[in-house]
Amino acid sequence: MTRFSAVFLAFALAASVQAQTFPAKPLKLVVPFGPGGSSDVVGRIMAEGAGEALGQPMLIENVPGAGGNIGTARAARAAPDGYTLIECTIGTCAINPSIYAQVGYDLSKDFAPVFLVGGVMNVFTVHPSTAIRSIADLVAYAKANPGRLPTAIGGVGSSNHITPVWFASIAGLDMLYVPFKGSGDSITALLSAQVLFFVDNEPSILPQIKSGKVRPLAVTGPRRSAFLPDVPTMEEVGYKGFVIEPWYGFQAPAGTPRAAVEKLNAAFNAAIRNPRIKPRLEEAGLRLIGGAPERLGEQIRSESERWAKVVKANNIKAE
Repeated sequence: MTRFSAVFLAFALAASVQAQTFPAKPLKLVVPFGPGGSSDVVGRIMAEGAGEALGQPMLIENVPGAGGNIGTARAARAAPDGYTLIECTIGTCAINPSIYAQVGYDLSKDFAPVFLVGGVMNVFTVHPSTAIRSIADLVAYAKANPGRLPTAIGGVGSSNHITPVWFASIAGLDMLYVPFKGSGDSITALLSAQVLFFVDNEPSILPQIKSGKVRPLAVTGPRRSAFLPDVPTMEEVGYKGFVIEPWYGFQAPAGTPRAAVEKLNAAFNAAIRNPRIKPRLEEAGLRLIGGAPERLGEQIRSESERWAKVVKANNIKAE
């Protein structure tokens, strides 16, 4: 055996041993938004299920800021050993590259897709102190009070940002946008009537709707929500093609061994089949997808193309 062959064999054996023992310590899932929002809710449920399947805990690290760009960029620089993952959202993995001059990462070069969890829908909500009870009422109020309807933006670049701005562009409205770091802060502001209008992902706003603390007006899914059967879709109230389904997935730094990616993918697939985990995700409003790592890669490519067109057509910017 030549020296080159011996070295190659040693590396191959080391890689094989690593694949068999991975994971040998706790893992970290970076959620690029603050606690309390839908990304945090989904991330924590999935981390619990995947950790159980892997036999090692998956710990959450919330790194909010810049619409998720700060946490995502930090995760891109992590060691590509499978022990650090980043939660991927419609904002960080589809919208942000079109509205920010610099996001601090390159989706096609810095990450390896691991898993696509599934999608939800957004809900148009208002504070119950208002007389607004429908999308038509919302439009009428905004037109009668240009620039005076305080509207929460739950993270620039997120679907909580793109949805009301796109809606305002279509309906010809002038809103007063109030930016927050994430959905959790926006919900707090809505509950205290600091803002009167907020479009949020169903998982995080649903508890507030059920308790009567906020009033739902419409959902952005292609069909009504099973949890809000009396709330119409945006298409039903006249906005054809206004369908937005925020989604969640997980990526690893580029260069992460394929064996680690496959083991992580298997653990996440096991999580969405887990009889303790699956109902919690579905109760949060998720339409579960799963599948191979490549399914997330396809989602990122197709959604990036779609939202680049929407951003350009409506002149949406990160302001």
